[in-house]
Amino acid sequence: MRKVLFLIIINICFIACSNDETVEETESNTSITINEEITWSKGIGNTPEEFVTNWNKLINSISNDEDTISFFSINPDGVNWVSDAQQTLVYQFGKSTAKENIFVLNLNVDNNSVRSIEFFAPTSTSEITSQQTKLFFLMIISISDDSLNKDEREIVLTEIGLYEEVSVPSEYGGVTIKNQIEYEIQPLVVNNQLIGINFYSRIPFG
Repeated sequence: MRKVLFLIIINICFIACSNDETVEETESNTSITINEEITWSKGIGNTPEEFVTNWNKLINSISNDEDTISFFSINPDGVNWVSDAQQTLVYQFGKSTAKENIFVLNLNVDNNSVRSIEFFAPTSTSEITSQQTKLFFLMIISISDDSLNKDEREIVLTEIGLYEEVSVPSEYGGVTIKNQIEYEIQPLVVNNQLIGINFYSRIPFG
């Protein structure tokens, strides 16, 4: 029998990330009205400081739950350069809570401009982790291109293979370009076991 790999649980909540939509939470079946007074813009192509500011504005615009905001926000004090070359900044989400999986965000910087985003999400059978992964992906798409609406963001996720069922872990993923931003999913496989997903957003040839 063919072993089908389900990378993201089917009943993941479909979370919107724009100023004219609502966020649906599967656990409570309630909707959170987005605060239209909070404005944000894309972070890719801007300075690291602007990226962090807009990322935090984005999460504040889609949720008023303190725990959600705390988990998904970036603490500027926790953003560090990988090396003295100052080409890549790294930040870890969930690091302070041992029971949660750690998600890793890398910002590749050139001439004080964020040119690409690398995001690592661990695979998990936990529905909560799957929901967190989906929201992170949608936030990265939004922070990369603030002109996309809910349906267009879902198209990006479909085109890069997020919802595909595959029998061989290494075959998972894909790449697409939308509005001059390239998005890509790559599987992280060890001993034929999928242990994580790398999600990329970049300015091509930038």
